[in-house]
Amino acid sequence: MSRTRHGALRRRLLPALAAAVLLAASAGAQSWPNVIYHKQKARAARAMPANRARVTSDLEAAGRPSAGVAWYAVPAMSDVMRLADTYPEDGEVSGELQALLAQNEFEPVSFQLFSFDDLAGVTLAVPDLMGPGGAKIGGKDLDLRVVKVWFQNGNAWLSYFDDPGLKLVPELLLHDENLIKVDLDKEANYARVIEEGEEKWVWISSPRDYGSNGFDPRKEAFHDAETIQPVALQRDAFKQFILTIHAGKGQKPGTYRGKVSVAKGGKSLAEIPVAVRVLPFELPLPATYYDIDKPFVITVMGANGGDDPKMLQDYYDHGMYHVGFKHDKETVALMRKIGFPLDWVFSSARIPWFCLNFGGRLSFDNVVTAKFGAEELASYWDNLVGHHNVLTAYGDEAGANFVSAHRECFKFFFDKGIKMGCAGHDPLFFKGGYIYENMPLGTDPDDRNRIDRWNQVGDKYLAFYACQHTGSENPQFVRYQHGLLGYLSGLSMVDNYEFATGPMNDRADEVYRPMVITYRNGDGLMETIQWSGFREGVDDMRYMTCLKRLAREAAEKGDTDARLTAKKALQFISLLPRDKPDLNAIRTETIMHILKIRKALGK
Repeated sequence: MSRTRHGALRRRLLPALAAAVLLAASAGAQSWPNVIYHKQKARAARAMPANRARVTSDLEAAGRPSAGVAWYAVPAMSDVMRLADTYPEDGEVSGELQALLAQNEFEPVSFQLFSFDDLAGVTLAVPDLMGPGGAKIGGKDLDLRVVKVWFQNGNAWLSYFDDPGLKLVPELLLHDENLIKVDLDKEANYARVIEEGEEKWVWISSPRDYGSNGFDPRKEAFHDAETIQPVALQRDAFKQFILTIHAGKGQKPGTYRGKVSVAKGGKSLAEIPVAVRVLPFELPLPATYYDIDKPFVITVMGANGGDDPKMLQDYYDHGMYHVGFKHDKETVALMRKIGFPLDWVFSSARIPWFCLNFGGRLSFDNVVTAKFGAEELASYWDNLVGHHNVLTAYGDEAGANFVSAHRECFKFFFDKGIKMGCAGHDPLFFKGGYIYENMPLGTDPDDRNRIDRWNQVGDKYLAFYACQHTGSENPQFVRYQHGLLGYLSGLSMVDNYEFATGPMNDRADEVYRPMVITYRNGDGLMETIQWSGFREGVDDMRYMTCLKRLAREAAEKGDTDARLTAKKALQFISLLPRDKPDLNAIRTETIMHILKIRKALGK
């Protein structure tokens, strides 16, 4: 989607900034005064010695004398930006890592390690979790990663707007923390590239005008390890880890227990207990809040898996169910095998750009071209997937004159049942609200006035974008923005701008940060905390869909107890707060209601 242009601002500020920034660029160091980072550094110098005393006190109160390393169980999804000096106010010292998940669901749990000394070569492992009747969860279904703190733009965690400075931010979920080196003295990030057995470090946080040093993260020379590698622990510092647990399809319900072992040189430093409860059901794909039979479309602009099996699987595992892909029978077969719903597909409009941006009339040839474009599009998808339920778009943030000039050709797509769209603002509604049906609205995901107005006109797929764009690393914010907030407000689609997978240099642009949900490496997509947050947002909608469908079943088939239990659940949903809700508590309450209705229905 188009972004607001700030040309005048650039012309005034950039020449002066470039002169200052490039002065030190050739030395490989940051030259702009990183005020935020310097404040972070000063705060850490004060906080870390104090944290040592707090952790010691916590261990004594818990009756667990220190063995050199302590741990805190903390929420995996949180607004807290966990740095080395961030004491876990929301954590439990020596706490158990607990997960509650449905069959065929992914769920993250998290902990922070605190070390009383500098320790190198610390190993972590997660043996199989053992469950009822010898059932287990293990192997690739237990994915432990370290949360990498690195330098990002000064507006990181908060916004997608650019800032000339840098600060430390937790973001990457890595198996090998040494894939990225963070130089605190030079205030710079370096990527490890291995070519012909030789290890090289590439500066990837340079000022924009200095370039990227030819770094291409998609090359095989830059890739993460397959499993968690040894880590270094810093004296008086916290380090966060996230364990993502997958209960496979048909996983036996019940409680599974195990541990995360932490050791150095064969000596145990900690054994962190893990308890996982697998629920006796599988989640449905999400449907809309107001119509539980209408599929909720989930994508992000720019999400394109092509025909790469690993990327497609990654999209699916994170709830990105409607992505651009290579249009051939082999890719369609692969997507069906993975489990993608192909009930709706995205496609180009097959209309040439007629360029009547400021009004005018379509020529006869233009109209004929549009008519045959609609017929061609319907026929193409009928042959490929067996239907032409297509979401397509034409134009971008168009004004009233554009809509008036072009809407005549949209009726051919309307006639075929193809949902024509255009991301934008009020002129699209005032001049074409009756014929546009695939609408990313440039607004907040809880703008009920605009959302309700569009929904009242007919069966449409509505999403939000821009308020705000992607870019924030805050996983709980990303979760709510792309999950329950829009769902409860009447949206029927996630289609924000954008699914940028790079660059890894957070100062690569002039006005905006790279709008990144994840990154690329030589092995596909890289995991980030915001990518996990996106998946949790989708799962929040899946749990709500499960609950609402059970409530309908109870209303149709249940006895009085079942019907009243279902009504209580619907009342719970109606009372959910919109402002700063506790998403983790909402998930747990939703599961409780699901289990109560299932019990009332004899399930």
